[in-house]
Amino acid sequence: MRNMAQQVPSNLGFLLIIASLAMFILALSIIVFAVLYQQKMRRKKQEMVQLELNYKNDLVQAILDAKEIEQRRIAIELHDDIGSSLTALKLSFASLPIDDNERKFLNEGVQISINKIRSLSNRLLPTILEELGLIPAVKSLINTLAQQISNVDFSVIAVNDPKSNSQTREVNLAVYRILQELINNILKYAEATNIEITLEQNEEGIQLSVTDNGIGFIPTKEDKLKSQSLGLKNIESRSQQIDAQIEYELLKPGTKVVLKWKAKEISE
Repeated sequence: MRNMAQQVPSNLGFLLIIASLAMFILALSIIVFAVLYQQKMRRKKQEMVQLELNYKNDLVQAILDAKEIEQRRIAIELHDDIGSSLTALKLSFASLPIDDNERKFLNEGVQISINKIRSLSNRLLPTILEELGLIPAVKSLINTLAQQISNVDFSVIAVNDPKSNSQTREVNLAVYRILQELINNILKYAEATNIEITLEQNEEGIQLSVTDNGIGFIPTKEDKLKSQSLGLKNIESRSQQIDAQIEYELLKPGTKVVLKWKAKEISE
């Protein structure tokens, strides 16, 4: 009887140890499961965020591609249809029974229209960009603007490394369109009298800076979300498209905008 009485506490202690060990293993299993579940959910969330980001990037790319296709179509129609019609109209003046002064007046008016059509067509479809590259296209754009806008002084400094061949058509086009938007915004809102463009292109990438002496402006997130801020949205979309950085600096007076694109970032 005494042996049985001694075995009962001994067995009870053993059972308590076993039960405690089982509870510890169960608790540890629950903790491990919770940690693994949280890690799995975190990975799922990251995957969802990445999928959403990829979707947005694809959507932006599709919108920009559609815009470029439409601009190309309009530019070709302007050049081939309207431009040709105006040229034919100009030639027809030679057979009209009018004096030389009237003929000269009509020719000059039509020629002005032809030049505007060519300029607009070139802005919509910068063929020089594809044929000669970014720097010649930027210089051509600035020269055209300098001829058309008399109350603003334009200057451009371009540095090109001949060994640089890392820029793709997509990158060149995005930088060119961003420059167009920046200049348009300055001309519309900044009341500037001087615009300076500096463009450096080398194997490491592209750096573009646009400086004006007008009313300083640094866009906020709210500014970019406004429905009328299409120019800012285009700049943001274009920079995201090629993974470029846009920096704004307030000057006294004016604003300096710097675009930085690194070749290694687009190639990875």
